[in-house]
Amino acid sequence: MSRLAFVLLLSLVAFEVSAKLQNVTVKGIAVCNKRRVANAHVILIDKDTLDPNDELAQIHTNKEGEFELFGEEDEIGKIEPYIRIHHNCNTQPGCERVSEYQIPQEKIGELYDMTYVTLDIIVHGEKTKCN
Repeated sequence: MSRLAFVLLLSLVAFEVSAKLQNVTVKGIAVCNKRRVANAHVILIDKDTLDPNDELAQIHTNKEGEFELFGEEDEIGKIEPYIRIHHNCNTQPGCERVSEYQIPQEKIGELYDMTYVTLDIIVHGEKTKCN
């Protein structure tokens, strides 16, 4: 039994040693029907396969619809970052849309400027929540 515990502990140590700190910065301007969207909730997330996804950062867009997020994570492979935006662009009263946007792998370690994020376009896998 103690041998198994030792092997598990050694595996955890090897995992931590081989993990690499990676980061990404994402910025953009949320728009709906050609108008900037204030107070949209933007979350930067790292998709994980074997464990729950990691929230790296979150912010609300300012009055001009602008956001900028920085996040970092220790991972063995490459991080798989994306942003999730909670907003009410083109929804019924009491409803919220949740849109997700992948961040290109080549932007890891750099600034990814999304420029305008057009929320009136429905993205694949988008969800709508109503009270």
